[in-house]
Amino acid sequence: MNLYKKNLKKLTESEAYYPSLEHDACGVGLVVSTEGKKSREIVEFGIQALKAVWHRGAVDADGKTGDGAGIHIEIPTDFFKERIENYGRKHNEGTICVGMIFFTP
Repeated sequence: MNLYKKNLKKLTESEAYYPSLEHDACGVGLVVSTEGKKSREIVEFGIQALKAVWHRGAVDADGKTGDGAGIHIEIPTDFFKERIENYGRKHNEGTICVGMIFFTP
């Protein structure tokens, strides 16, 4: 709990997290391998679960636009190392961080 509070304070002070924007979601699904094995089948089960709660996608009137609801999967580090090297750079074996940025018009 102390680590949680420390990180929360750090994120709040750096304006990366706004407690006033915190809210509940309508639900969360979880599909995992109880054996800890990675497989395409587990990913497909996750996609099926997401499709079963189509309303979670906050589909707009056009029937196509959504709020980005989706699945979370682990992407192997080698995938990112390969992309780094494809751009002529060398990976120094440090931590790789990936971010997603959404722009609104």
